[in-house]
Amino acid sequence: MENKVKVIEVMEKFANELKKYHPNFETTKYVQETLLELKKSEGVAFTGKLQYFFNRVLVVKLSDGIKFNESEKRYWKELSSFVELGNNLWGASL
Repeated sequence: MENKVKVIEVMEKFANELKKYHPNFETTKYVQETLLELKKSEGVAFTGKLQYFFNRVLVVKLSDGIKFNESEKRYWKELSSFVELGNNLWGASL
């Protein structure tokens, strides 16, 4: 459960930075929508949604053509450190 809380905290900070500097971009919308879904998910559903997010977010970002500023990069790097958690074995520990 501790990992879920940490993922949510980091994603909230990342989403807030995106809203501040890139409010009308698809990437911002996608991060916010995923954050809401993750908050409602538990166990394998959480890890599945997290994995899907990591698989799709860079494609959305690329299509937007945005460049992250320094604070967005910092939160993205921290969030990306959870990519290994997006497997179903981790969900069993939630």
